[in-house]
Amino acid sequence: MIRSTFKTLSAKAASQLDQELMSTGAFSIDQLMELAGLAVAQAVYKQYPPTSTSSSSSSQKVLVLVGPGNNGGDGLVAARHLKLWGGYDPILYYPKKSSKNQLYTNLLTQLVDLEVPEISTVDEVKHLLSVSNNVKLIIDALFGFSFKPPIREPFLELITYLSENHTTIVPIVSIDIPSGWDVDNGPGEIDINPTMLISLTAPKPCAAKFIESSSPDKSHYLGGRFINQKIAKKYDIEDLIQKYKDDQLIVKL
Repeated sequence: MIRSTFKTLSAKAASQLDQELMSTGAFSIDQLMELAGLAVAQAVYKQYPPTSTSSSSSSQKVLVLVGPGNNGGDGLVAARHLKLWGGYDPILYYPKKSSKNQLYTNLLTQLVDLEVPEISTVDEVKHLLSVSNNVKLIIDALFGFSFKPPIREPFLELITYLSENHTTIVPIVSIDIPSGWDVDNGPGEIDINPTMLISLTAPKPCAAKFIESSSPDKSHYLGGRFINQKIAKKYDIEDLIQKYKDDQLIVKL
């Protein structure tokens, strides 16, 4: 069993850190989401590089599962970058759109302008994943560290499906928290078993469970390089930000 050797942030501390960034730190939610989504896209590119960037016919289809909150916004940003870089063809599943938040409307419009397709039902997700050599990767951007159970439909059916079929479907990349996991205690009865975890700002306590259960084919990345030394010291995560070298926006833990 592999033991974690990194500091973690509880859900409460992570929320406080975000609020501090957006108050005294003078960041906007748009900035933080853009930086987080860019880090996610870079980690995906590094771990699952495209087979080609020159032809759309050989692009890898990536199913992006988008939730209603900030985690979903990170997924939308990541999808845009992957599409723009070439070699990837994102497909969105975004069942609970926010009609009142202009930020999410803008992010979706940017993807529509890039002709990124969207499916609307869990049945379509199941069909897409059941077709051999269709989708190469799943990005789990459903729920983040602020999620509180119970899981409601249509997400319950979707997460249950991923959990029950994780041994036969393509790899799952989870953003910050594997959807359905408890932020502190990790997986419960429903476990989507991600192959890759991208922790943003700092790993959350459940990341230790991901590491302890990791097999050689699993990967853990850190992204979201927007923490200064003063804030890092306050939240006792100086050792984490020191892992970044030069112009890196992601680092493999």
